Amino acid sequence: MSLNFLSYDDDFCGYCGAILELPPQAPSTVTCKVCSTRWNVKERVDQVVSRVEKIYERTVADTDGIENDESADAVVDHICTKCGHTKASYSTMQTRSADEGQTVFYTCLKCKKKDIEYS
Repeated sequence: MSLNFLSYDDDFCGYCGAILELPPQAPSTVTCKVCSTRWNVKERVDQVVSRVEKIYERTVADTDGIENDESADAVVDHICTKCGHTKASYSTMQTRSADEGQTVFYTCLKCKKKDIEYS
């Protein structure tokens, strides 16, 4: 199966149509991340070119000591069905029709067991 995509734009791979990564300087060569085809990038005159890269790091919320933090909004008194701890974080979601109450999801701060309450 041949892809043979015809592109007149230097920002796209002429073979598969994928977006080409913007090189830090020109002239240079870039490699398509999809099909590994190499493309020569020419210098562009009278055109502003910029590159912004954001790197997001996935983190896990630190819940140790949150029960003593009075500024924490989502911590309530709730008895865990597994360990009996009395503090839990919670969130709510509308899981049923609009004329019924929200569903409350509790997470124990000690053992991390999740409880569901249909209100």
